[in-house]
Formats: sequence, structure tokens, C-alpha cells
Amino acid sequence: MALTVRAQIVDIRADTPKDTDVFLVDTNAWYWLYYTRASLTQNGPLAHQLTDYPAYLGAAMNAKSALHCYGLTFAELAHNIEKTEREIYEAQTANPISPKVFRHDYQNQRRKVVTQITDTWADVLSVSTMLDLNMDSTFMQSALSLFPSVGLDGYDLFMAEAALKAGVTQIVTDDGDYATVLGLTIFTSNQRVIQAAQAAGKLITR
Repeated sequence: MALTVRAQIVDIRADTPKDTDVFLVDTNAWYWLYYTRASLTQNGPLAHQLTDYPAYLGAAMNAKSALHCYGLTFAELAHNIEKTEREIYEAQTANPISPKVFRHDYQNQRRKVVTQITDTWADVLSVSTMLDLNMDSTFMQSALSLFPSVGLDGYDLFMAEAALKAGVTQIVTDDGDYATVLGLTIFTSNQRVIQAAQAAGKLITR
């Protein structure tokens, strides 16, 4: 799959965060850092996701870099955690369960899911600042204008547009789709993105 790299790319395995850095942290990086049950499913995170991103974010905290999130982050984080908790329970019981049935008919599990989500979100907010996001008609029109030129889904489109509007253009993410957005600097250890960036002359060393 070809990846058109328009953003600048930084390999987090060879980078040291600075106290002047201002990062927007993508949802999955928070998920790998704070949700301790992420690896308990058959299709869990890859090895580099569980090591590289927590290590880099830990270094960023030690360096007193500014870390940010959006309310959108909570929505995706909650979705991912609920999905994983359902898959863990399905594996334990050998019983396929639809998302809505799991949500409404398994109240003990529901309480555990809510606790996992709220605890993880509290951890995120303990080290980051949630940026304001006004998804009004002006924002929507601007996002839709960006949409044809990038390889993002709707959720990530809003995140990228919000980052550009706020001037928080350094994004810690494993998602290669963000690499298609001109004006961003992507901090990643996604090897496919790094190789494509190197070929395009977009891989930078700080």
C-alpha cells in the first residue's frame, strides 16, 4: 500500500523530547500507555506499540514537554477499551456477545468497563491538558476542505484539523494516515511510515 508522505516524520526511537516540545498525543498512544489490559486479546497491540510509545511519552513527561488531548480522545479511548473488555470476556466464556448486549445485559462487566475507562481517562488528564474544540459550522467546513487531500477517516480528520487550528502540530502517533497531512510533524516508530518518509525526503532528525 503506497503512502504519500506530506508531513515531516521523526523516529521516536532516535529522538529525545525537549521541554519546548508541545505534543498532541493520539488516542492509541494513550491506550498503550495507561490501559494495562491492552495486550490480553488475540489481536492485541504489536510489540513496538507497547514499548516505544510508553517509553517516549515517559521521556516527554520527564523532560516536561507539554502533552495535550481532545475530548474526541475520550470517545475513541472509551470505544477501544469497551471493545477490548468485551473480547477478553468472550474469550474467557467462549461466548460471542454483541456490543449492545454486552453493554446492557452484563451489568457486572459493564461496571468494570466503566471503571477501566474512567481510570484510564483520569490518568490521561493527570499528565496532559485537554484542548478546547468548537466543532461549529466553520470548523466543519474547514475540515471538509482538508478531506480530499489527505488519507484520514472522519475521526482523525477532526483531530488533524483541530491540531492545525490550534497550532499544536507535533503529533505522537503510530497511525500512518496522519503522515498524509501537510503542516504536521509526526513522532512515530511505525516502520512503514519511517521508510516512506525516508524515501520522500521527509524523515528529519532533531
